[in-house]
Amino acid sequence: MLILVSGATKTTRRLAGHKHLGALITPQAGNLPPHNMPWAADNAAYSNWDQGKFLNMLDKLSGCLYNPPVWVAAPDVVGDAIATAKKFMIWQPIIKMHGLPVALVLQNGQESIGWATHERNFDAIFIGGDDEFKLGGYVRYCVKKAKAKGKWVHMGRVNSLRRIDYAREIGCDSVDGTACSMYPEAHIPKFLRHLEREQLAMGFYA
Repeated sequence: MLILVSGATKTTRRLAGHKHLGALITPQAGNLPPHNMPWAADNAAYSNWDQGKFLNMLDKLSGCLYNPPVWVAAPDVVGDAIATAKKFMIWQPIIKMHGLPVALVLQNGQESIGWATHERNFDAIFIGGDDEFKLGGYVRYCVKKAKAKGKWVHMGRVNSLRRIDYAREIGCDSVDGTACSMYPEAHIPKFLRHLEREQLAMGFYA
């Protein structure tokens, strides 16, 4: 599983090449993805949505396909699956037009609309929503279904070892959280060591 980190350039540069570390590009940062690690791109809808900056980011990322992203999150509406689905129908073709893989962000209320109608149009799912939604049975069902179809699964707002364990246990391929961006020297090495120990333990008991 990858820990995707936004910013924290000094720390991520020092730890570049670690098998569990990746980068998360955001519209506000305006930076290009690294060439030496996996990466994805968020839309900043949770904190600071800006359509112009998002479009500028897509233009920049479309020229970086020598190291393609694992996903680009289509714009969403926090806590509202229906509004997110409407936005997805608008933005999915635009992201695809830039030659980039698309992630559908799952939000509260997803169980009432499903995602079968969009299934052929996205390459990954991004687990958003509040904690009750994230930790609920429907998300587990979505992860299982997505993995069965070969789609990448990402969970946002993962800021503790306990949440990392949960994300790994249900089958997520990557996670991100503000803890790693705000306190990189404290959290990034700790999270990476934890994943290393978990992988060793899994290998030992296999």
